[in-house]
Amino acid sequence: MNDLKKILSEYEGEFYPNGWAQLEKRLPKRTFMQRFGKFIVGGAAGALVVAGVLVAVLWHNDEKPLTEEPLAKSEISNPMQTTETNENATYTTEQPSTMPNDRISEANKTTTTEVAETNNTDITETKAEPAIQTETSASNEKQEVATNAQDNQPKPTPKVLSEPSFSVSCDRHCTPAIAKFVAVGVEADCEVVWDFGNGKQGNGNNATCEYRKKGTYTPSASVYRNGKLQKKVTLDAITIGETPVADFSWRSTDNTYTFYTGRTVNLSYKWEIDGKSFTDKSVEYEFVRSGDYPIKLVLADGECSAETIKTVKVVITHVFYVPNAFTPDSEGVNSTFGPIGEDLNFKTYSFGITNSRGDVVFTSTDPSVQWNGKVNNVGTAVEAGVYYWIIKTVDNYGNSQTRKGTVNVMR
Repeated sequence: MNDLKKILSEYEGEFYPNGWAQLEKRLPKRTFMQRFGKFIVGGAAGALVVAGVLVAVLWHNDEKPLTEEPLAKSEISNPMQTTETNENATYTTEQPSTMPNDRISEANKTTTTEVAETNNTDITETKAEPAIQTETSASNEKQEVATNAQDNQPKPTPKVLSEPSFSVSCDRHCTPAIAKFVAVGVEADCEVVWDFGNGKQGNGNNATCEYRKKGTYTPSASVYRNGKLQKKVTLDAITIGETPVADFSWRSTDNTYTFYTGRTVNLSYKWEIDGKSFTDKSVEYEFVRSGDYPIKLVLADGECSAETIKTVKVVITHVFYVPNAFTPDSEGVNSTFGPIGEDLNFKTYSFGITNSRGDVVFTSTDPSVQWNGKVNNVGTAVEAGVYYWIIKTVDNYGNSQTRKGTVNVMR
């Protein structure tokens, strides 16, 4: 009203003081919204500006912190405009005016004052924005530190498939030889097939094969995926020697034993008999004591060898000959009776003869003394007939022997 009075007072014309009072009474009274609408509109505009800034900070905290510029006069000249803000531009929507036409001038003047107040309010809020900017910078710094920490984490090394390898080993290169085949680095979806070189095959990363014959074998390994050959590797040749059969026999004549083997191939021989070693194909050995003797034979064919042990039961015999008849009256031709031999050296010796009734007719402890057909070689001559004898001997090695027989006395 005061503004209206000031405007009208500048015009020349007749002035009626009471007319102002009448005009004021005729004018419609302003409503609550008309009186305080400018404050509400200004506050809403400020709130929208602050909200836009906060949204921009929250959605784009990884970009350069925003610094709000003071609004230009052209942007706030109309208090009925609503300001919306996004990343790249500010959009202004004009609200329809509800004020009467005759009061537009007064409203415009009032808006100027409100804009000034609004600008003061905006300036105050803008001063508080550095805290938001600091918060945004700290958030960006934290995010950058977290990103750097994540980048510094050790990255897993990509798995590199190794080239498969294959190997074969033998416990011994002699029949029967056991060979072990091993595959390493084969992919899980692949299968290994082994060719052992002797007409037989095996499957899997680990396989074994027994070679029973002498020869040279060339094994190989093949890798299949879904039934298709992926790789084939030929392994080193395997040479297998033949293991000889160690066996032997023996024969004896008196106390001499002959040991021999039926093998005729070119082998090396090693005998172990009574603590002594021999390398001939056959060995003769004379035992001097009775007992059980282990005989060992080792046959070798290059690197391949075999051995066997047999036990021989040895019985030492005292070798001499005893005739079964003699003629006491032949005058020196088969006229005496007793053991006959080349080596009759005994540690102990006893010789006895009895008749059919058990009567002793002769005894001697000297191998050189024989019976002449008389009682004890000095008495009466015995009758013709069959007589019984016994000879007991013990040699110098402790071997004892007892022999018995009959003799026919012929007259």
